[in-house]
Amino acid sequence: MADFRLALTSGVTLEPWDDPASVSPDRPSRVNPRPEHIHKRHVGTSGVQVAVTATVDGVAGELDANLGGELFSAAFLETPTLPPPALSSPAGQSSIQRFTPGAAGHYTLQIDRPNHGGVIVHVDVDS
Repeated sequence: MADFRLALTSGVTLEPWDDPASVSPDRPSRVNPRPEHIHKRHVGTSGVQVAVTATVDGVAGELDANLGGELFSAAFLETPTLPPPALSSPAGQSSIQRFTPGAAGHYTLQIDRPNHGGVIVHVDVDS
């Protein structure tokens, strides 16, 4: 289990994840049959940069110099097109990962830190 947290800090909005049944309006959602507990998803826009920030010991975007040599790395697990978008970080800050989705679809990003675990984030991108 990871001992850090991730947050999508720019380029996305948190929106309700609706998927109403198409056969009859009185049937429950295929995603969530309990409408009082709304599922949500992160939604981005093609061409708009997305930033993901790791928080370590309460510090968001910790500098690499303070990570004891155990820096963050990131890789896409799923993208709608190949090659995946390039990942970048501010100099000396692997705890912040950025990418600009070039196509609509689902993106799955995993961020790891040696000896500290990994976390997966999902972003659905509209055109």
